[in-house]
Amino acid sequence: MHSIDRAVLVRPAGSLRDPVRLFPGSAVERSDWLALTPVERRRLVVRARTDAVGIDVDGVVSHRSAAALWGLPDFDRDDGRLHLIDVRRQKTHCGPGVVRHVGTLRRDDVVRLDGITVTSLLRTVVDVIRSVSFVHAVIVLDHVLRLGRLTKPQLLDALAPLRGLRGSSRAIDAVRFADPLAESPGESASRVQVRELRLPTPVLQHEFDTPNGQYRVDFWWPEHGIVGEFDGRVKYDDAETLWREKLREDALRRHASVHGVARWTMSEVVDPAKLATVLIAAGLPVLRAAPRRLPAPRG
Repeated sequence: MHSIDRAVLVRPAGSLRDPVRLFPGSAVERSDWLALTPVERRRLVVRARTDAVGIDVDGVVSHRSAAALWGLPDFDRDDGRLHLIDVRRQKTHCGPGVVRHVGTLRRDDVVRLDGITVTSLLRTVVDVIRSVSFVHAVIVLDHVLRLGRLTKPQLLDALAPLRGLRGSSRAIDAVRFADPLAESPGESASRVQVRELRLPTPVLQHEFDTPNGQYRVDFWWPEHGIVGEFDGRVKYDDAETLWREKLREDALRRHASVHGVARWTMSEVVDPAKLATVLIAAGLPVLRAAPRRLPAPRG
């Protein structure tokens, strides 16, 4: 489930025809790299780092490195280093290519995943959401909740002993805000920015009955009659797909309860001023100045 589907050989760059360098001493053929998904690329780098470092019995792959092996979505810029929890450490040590975090591990915090000793999914998520931005945390949480891999009570119970420690308050806030109905990282990030703009909480995945059929929308503000749609990287190159999407939006706009439709992409999500402009144009009241711009997501 979590292994890389395609066999990719990691070798010194000098032995390859067209190398993509992962880190000093390790590279892959560009054609192999381009064939991988973003999740597979992250997983490949972690596995290659693990092989290069040679984890000993006290080192357990953790934090965002473990998240890559578990296939969790990413957002914040990655430092490219291998993250481990080393129970022998008295303080966190940052070295070339590897960060050894201080920490304790219970027996159920450690599992084997694709032949690598790694923190459990629950421990991984808890470590990640305490150390990344709020939007990154919500993206991860929406994902695991949507797939039913973890529950809010499990997460809050795991965070309870960590109250007062760095990142715990933000992590608890993110768990409470998380929603399994968000179906993509873009929708999750949009929800965070909508909250930052102090807009009403939208209904997620609301369904409309129209003469053309039933349509589900990403966001719905019933008190304002506004539909919100996050557009991912889907390109409407196919004329038939483009025509169906036009018919869908026309049907929604003609619905008696719909007064406006707002559409946006990740470029608006990471720039709240742009997102606010789109939402205001559709008829939503934005009650505060746009927060700071988010860093562009990875991948």
